[in-house]
Amino acid sequence: MTFVSKHGVRIYSILAALVPLLLGLWPQVDWEAVLPVAAVLLGAGEVAQRHEDRKTLAALHESSPWDVAEARQAELSAEEDARFRKAF
Repeated sequence: MTFVSKHGVRIYSILAALVPLLLGLWPQVDWEAVLPVAAVLLGAGEVAQRHEDRKTLAALHESSPWDVAEARQAELSAEEDARFRKAF
């Protein structure tokens, strides 16, 4: 299951690329037989897109080490400013 979660879009793209290839090899296949496959591929593409969107959103909400450094720098600047004001 982890493999599918990690590589779902790649698996989808391979399946989507195979359908026209197989239709080229067997042109006698009726379009009515291909229609459910196309619908499944569209649905799978939507699921893969939403999964990737969730992963992106989760990555955007992770804190960065730079955020911690920036906060510490702001604290140091405030301390330095307070010391400077006391001196004068």
